[in-house]
Amino acid sequence: MNGRGDFRRGRHSTKDSARRARAVSHMKDAVNKDIEVLYTSLYLAMEQEYQRYQELLEAIEDGTSTLISCTPAELIDFNSRNERLLLSVNMASDIRLKAIKEIASFLRLDEPVTMEQLIFYAPGRARQNLMDYKEKFADLIRKLHLANSHHRALIEASLSYINNTLNYIANLTCFNPSYDRYGQVGAGNLQSRLISEAG
Repeated sequence: MNGRGDFRRGRHSTKDSARRARAVSHMKDAVNKDIEVLYTSLYLAMEQEYQRYQELLEAIEDGTSTLISCTPAELIDFNSRNERLLLSVNMASDIRLKAIKEIASFLRLDEPVTMEQLIFYAPGRARQNLMDYKEKFADLIRKLHLANSHHRALIEASLSYINNTLNYIANLTCFNPSYDRYGQVGAGNLQSRLISEAG
């Protein structure tokens, strides 16, 4: 009798273990699906942000000709377009940061979370997607830095030319002219026959 009872208890124990194993398996599947959804959201956010940065880079590169030779209206339009693109980049960045925050909360990771951590915990294909975008972003940011440096150099050269021109004009212009006996105008240290704004 004891043998049968032990056998039945053994069978129940085996069934319980099997049920627990199935429950754990279902939980793992659910967790994996949840984390896959979160990583998919992050991937889509990074894709959108990358596209916005790409548009900004194209606008900056196109703007080189605008800075070299442009009308005031073209310059205003160039600046307005860049401001809109920067706003869209910031919005895309916010979406990406929100996706990262949700993953960090799900995995119980301390913030700030690094890209290396996200890649380490990423399931399946998501890991390769993140690694690809990490490289793409690094290359894109490098190009943006180069384009910005080029524009900065153009602007600084333009400002230097404008300042030199204004100084030259200021030196040529005399508001209180004095004429010498030869009828020449004294304009600071310059002696010329230029007629000043004052007369």
